[in-house]
Amino acid sequence: MKFDFHAHTNYSDGKEDPINLVKYAKKKGLYIAITDHDTSRGYEKVKEELVIPGEEVTTQFGHVVILCNFPPNPPKDISSLVDYSKENSCIVFPSHPFDIFRKGIGNKVFEYKFDAIEIFNSKAPKSANDKATDAAKELKLPGLANSDSHVKESIGSAYNEIDLNEFNIDEILENIRKGKVKPVGIGLSITAKFKILQWYIERRI
Repeated sequence: MKFDFHAHTNYSDGKEDPINLVKYAKKKGLYIAITDHDTSRGYEKVKEELVIPGEEVTTQFGHVVILCNFPPNPPKDISSLVDYSKENSCIVFPSHPFDIFRKGIGNKVFEYKFDAIEIFNSKAPKSANDKATDAAKELKLPGLANSDSHVKESIGSAYNEIDLNEFNIDEILENIRKGKVKPVGIGLSITAKFKILQWYIERRI
């Protein structure tokens, strides 16, 4: 099964309605986590679908994603966030940690006990993804590949393969925890790059 653990909807800074994003992912053969910035409201619109609830939390050092089997309401302090994740059997990982232009937490990845590291983010420069890959190896943590989709056309640019026969959030999270996940980084298509640029311009008009 293929999963994208980092995607945004129009409940934060994404373009797509949650329903449309999930439908598009289905067409691509993917299951997604909805990880809007500091809110789980987007997930509530598709909670009857096979979707993983989560958030991309804006901590004092930058962005960290949390995935749970329920819509989380996590603290923003990074230490408290890690504790909250452990206490609630969630998964927590720094997103695009070495992308200095998009609130990566940088070397703070070495200071907290994360469950995984996003080693391929479709929107991050190669140098940032390479640094994240090196950090994951050094820390002996699973690496994840995600689209960080803000437009639906980004879906499919990165995903993770997990050997499961059915969608079960607890099993998905446990497989990440145990490192039984294969990240696949493909990269953004020309169409996706154009749509991202278009959405960036639209948001500033």
